[in-house]
Amino acid sequence: MGKEIEKAWQAATQVMFGKSLGKLEHYEAWLKRDVPSQIVAKSAISGKNVYIPNFVFYAATQGQCITFDETFEWGKKRLDKAEVKRLQLANAAKKLGEMRYFSPEVISGENVGMEECGVYFNSNYCFRSSAMAWDKYCAYSMWPRNSEYIFGSAWVFSSSFCIKCHHSENLTRCFEISNSTNCADCYFCHNCENVRDSMFCFNAKNLRHAIGNVEIGKDEYARIKKRVLADIVRGLEEHGEVKFSIYNIACYKKE
Repeated sequence: MGKEIEKAWQAATQVMFGKSLGKLEHYEAWLKRDVPSQIVAKSAISGKNVYIPNFVFYAATQGQCITFDETFEWGKKRLDKAEVKRLQLANAAKKLGEMRYFSPEVISGENVGMEECGVYFNSNYCFRSSAMAWDKYCAYSMWPRNSEYIFGSAWVFSSSFCIKCHHSENLTRCFEISNSTNCADCYFCHNCENVRDSMFCFNAKNLRHAIGNVEIGKDEYARIKKRVLADIVRGLEEHGEVKFSIYNIACYKKE
């Protein structure tokens, strides 16, 4: 893993939690939780790793995949005229055996420092992620777009400094957010719009310094936020994960 993505992780955790955490790969299992992880298969002709986005479209291609680079040479294969004349539906699979390989890896534009990623366009310094488009400094994510410093997130567009966020747009410095837009400095929020400096808010709009959809003022919010961030950091440092996510934080279970 390159030093650029490691530095980006340190910067993101410093911004979000007030403290830089340990090495990125130490948190891999937690970051991949709730994110459709890309599939790592082997090239059918070379045995090299092929990185497949976790989409239904690619489900039947395993065993017939090759790398993006291998397609240039393999694309030169063709049937001769005699074989074409004998081709019919019943024998097509056999006749096309050496031609029917497929690369799920799609690479376009100018890209720098992409590691173990499948499908990317004009992106820089991303790690173990799929479907990257105009992104930089992202890891363990699915389909961020026009975003930077995104970790453990899925379908987050036009956002920055987000950890464990999902199906959202225009987020800034957010943690465990889902289905939200135009929010900043929020933690554990769902279906929110234009909510800022808030925690544990659901189905809310236009709030600031709020907890549980109630605005409590800047000073009281800062006091509670400090305590919550300390719990988050403690869980990450001691166990490599945060037990709760936006998907289970509201699921009460009677002991």
